Amino acid sequence: MFDEFFTIGEVSKSTSIPISTLRYYDKVGLLSPAFKNDDTNYRYYIPMQIITLKIIGHMRHLGFSIEYIKSHFDNMDYEHTLELFEKVLLETKLEIEKLKNTEKELIESFDKFKENFELEKKIGIPFIDKTSDIKGVIYNDPINSLRELNKTLKNIDNFEVTNNLHPLLRGFKVSFENWKKNRFSKDCLIANMKEEIHNISIIIPKGKYACVYGKGTFEEQNIVENLLIWIEENGYSPKNEFYLTFTDLIMFKSKKDFLYLLRVPIF
Repeated sequence: MFDEFFTIGEVSKSTSIPISTLRYYDKVGLLSPAFKNDDTNYRYYIPMQIITLKIIGHMRHLGFSIEYIKSHFDNMDYEHTLELFEKVLLETKLEIEKLKNTEKELIESFDKFKENFELEKKIGIPFIDKTSDIKGVIYNDPINSLRELNKTLKNIDNFEVTNNLHPLLRGFKVSFENWKKNRFSKDCLIANMKEEIHNISIIIPKGKYACVYGKGTFEEQNIVENLLIWIEENGYSPKNEFYLTFTDLIMFKSKKDFLYLLRVPIF
């Protein structure tokens, strides 16, 4: 009798389908062994089932789900299977488009990561930059303490998640008047979004800026004071506010990892 049957191991070797997958097909009702020995719990397949399993393997390779393959075998109708092919084609096209978008984001993130790696070498070295208008979103909640800052960030996170927004840049606008009173004071939080339609306000106006990159807890450092000294030594005068922006979210684990850019408008 067993000359006409194949063990699950032989079937696995013949079809290149793992034994665990064959057992799964049995469990979900896609294809069960022709015979099971209740005493040994061994599974046995007939030759025709090997052909069926190769068909299943090919359809899985094409992207058919278990549900679709079961539907194909349950109906065995050309028109029905053509509809299944159309569904898989559509799903595949959508997946390809999704992968293209993921590839684009990966390239952008790679370039940004590489850029930030180079910026690490420039920390603490002032430079002059001419900036074009940067548009984005302005969050006007007043921030005068670390507690208010955390509350505002939480509200903004909720807003961005709810509206499916993706910030490319976040930061603060700070007046020197407020900075001198309280180093945790921020006039407003600003963000530049990937979704261009939401970038309706000028968050950093075009002009000439004295800039410096820093890393760590900004409020606990003297980077503003040091940059102001550099500005004066180089014959410039600062305006009445500065901008602090953060772009590197990948290399962030704690406050000491913050890579930021300080911009002071000058004339």
